Amino acid sequence: MGKTARDRIRQIADGDPAASAWLYDTFAPLLYRRLLRRYAYLEGADVEDVLHDTFVLALRNDAEWLRRSLLEEEDVSLEQLAQMLWNLACGLVANRRRSAARRKTLSLPDDADPPAAASFEGPLLDRDRLARLDVCLREGGPKVYLYFKLRFEDGLTPEEISQATGWSRKAVYKLRQTLNEVVAQCAKKLGL
Repeated sequence: MGKTARDRIRQIADGDPAASAWLYDTFAPLLYRRLLRRYAYLEGADVEDVLHDTFVLALRNDAEWLRRSLLEEEDVSLEQLAQMLWNLACGLVANRRRSAARRKTLSLPDDADPPAAASFEGPLLDRDRLARLDVCLREGGPKVYLYFKLRFEDGLTPEEISQATGWSRKAVYKLRQTLNEVVAQCAKKLGL
């Protein structure tokens, strides 16, 4: 009879190198493909490093992370184990992106004060308009909204979007046209 995921986790937590190798051999190829498909184009997300660090974190300290999963779950399936590794990898990517963003920020000297007559009402109104525009753009559909995020927040070209999502170039250019129509409708609806 084959070993269950719970048995394998217990072996990993007990320090069995063969069980740790099983964890890597079983989940690394799938995790690598998913990371590559989702994060390869993002700055600060080197997929190979994220994959390596995911397994280092999963197995370090005598697999404390896996021990906790044993205590929390009655029965751990392979799907749950794969999801736990995926969540860990996504967390690493998010941390790296935040770190990369911080390195790009410009710090002001301590004695830099805003002008005394600065009005903060304008930026608040602008943020409110942007939030309403964002809600309106979501109504255009998930693909249109994803295209909008990839194109204008992540700064990808249509060709890069095609590679990252697996959509054909024709579909990407159709989404661009649809997005233009949705933006025009939203601007009219919101009075922008």
